[in-house]
Amino acid sequence: MIYKNSYFKKELRQIYTENKIASNRKIAFALFMGLISFAIYFLLQTLQNSVIADVVPEIMQPSFFSTLYIYIHLSFFLNTIYFIVYYDYLFFSEIRKNSWYLLVQMGYNPVTMIFSKFFALLYSVILTYTVGFAFVILLTFFLKYNFILAYIPSLYFAGLTDLIFISTLAMTISLYVKTILNAWYLTFFFEVAIIALKIMSKYYTVLSNRVIMQNIYNLYNISRSWFMPAAGIIIIASGLVCMIRAKNVAKYYNLHVNNITSLNAKVVYIDSKKGRWRSVYGNEEIKGHSKIIHTVISVGIIIIICCALLINIFIIIINASTPGNEVAIRGVIPFIFRSDTMEPSIMLNDLVYFQKIDNLFEVEVGEIILFKENNIVYAERVIEREKDIFAVDIDNYPPMSQPGAMLKTVQRENIIGIFSGRNRWLGALILFSNTIFGRLLFLLVPTVLLFYYKQIIGLYQRNNKY
Repeated sequence: MIYKNSYFKKELRQIYTENKIASNRKIAFALFMGLISFAIYFLLQTLQNSVIADVVPEIMQPSFFSTLYIYIHLSFFLNTIYFIVYYDYLFFSEIRKNSWYLLVQMGYNPVTMIFSKFFALLYSVILTYTVGFAFVILLTFFLKYNFILAYIPSLYFAGLTDLIFISTLAMTISLYVKTILNAWYLTFFFEVAIIALKIMSKYYTVLSNRVIMQNIYNLYNISRSWFMPAAGIIIIASGLVCMIRAKNVAKYYNLHVNNITSLNAKVVYIDSKKGRWRSVYGNEEIKGHSKIIHTVISVGIIIIICCALLINIFIIIINASTPGNEVAIRGVIPFIFRSDTMEPSIMLNDLVYFQKIDNLFEVEVGEIILFKENNIVYAERVIEREKDIFAVDIDNYPPMSQPGAMLKTVQRENIIGIFSGRNRWLGALILFSNTIFGRLLFLLVPTVLLFYYKQIIGLYQRNNKY
């Protein structure tokens, strides 16, 4: 094959689709990442009064920092998926398929070709990332948040480093891994490894702090986190390995078993010990390995479907169990606590559990009880007791209100439950599931997997041949 244009331009043409000029698709992909990031930010705003706002406040704040923080993480995730899907076109796997052999024999400089492919990928990654980053900034301007320029460069280079990191690692993988499927696994593994490296180096402590991020040099401060220096060293080392390995591999013709035998042919020998036919290339072992992975994928899909269905059932039960309309499950009354009157013992939107009790149960002072008054259910704390009459009150009075205004007395016979625990994460999950996106997710995911799991397994089987 002789290219009319430079090899670099050829790589740019096929870097984002199957051998088609795709500048528009690069921009579309960038805008898609920006829109998805913005949509996730708006979705998270519906979870403001949940545990998520306490655990990861950096993605919940009304600021440019939150929208961009979401974008740089989503960009890392979506680009990795893109690398996996278009792995055959983006990386050096074509060398193993001898696509470069004739070019090298015809006088093309392998070093130039390697640099062209490497920088074409980086150019496309940087272009799409930058366009998406700018698009998120533009969208956030419409929210009229205060624009603080100081932390913008830090966030930009933090996200860009992640993409260059995974790109160089994927390039290196493509020169050593023989099958696309194994390359997929390793690419995903390295994505997880990068996240683990960030956690180990306390990088997220720096990245999530708006004040620290206003100085870009804090990203490279080893006393705060050693992730960025380590990432730089690994990127440089991976780049050098790519250059050396690709140059050597491109000079030789890689002979595969499928090139000398038909697809259904087998090369066998007689086992001298057992007198049985054995495959020279270990096809039996490969088939056994494939069967195991096939089973694991099938079981995984079934587990996901079952979990999604169980979550739907659980959400239906919880939504049906509200104050005044309690549903007891094995003696426990669960419902979402939609009040801040019992903070900090029970936070707003927590999933709380009340143990259902009878009239013989001993209720003590200091416990939070569930009781009925005029067919309305309340949850308050017992502060005094006199025989079968209990004085109860809330823990958290709103500002400008008089403490003790909610104090009331309750007859023992009206007490139906006693507080036994809470789960903030399940409360956030149920809060999310009651949004439009949450309902679609928990309904569509099991439906798609249920009807298309054969196609998913078929995709795995096709790629396992290469």
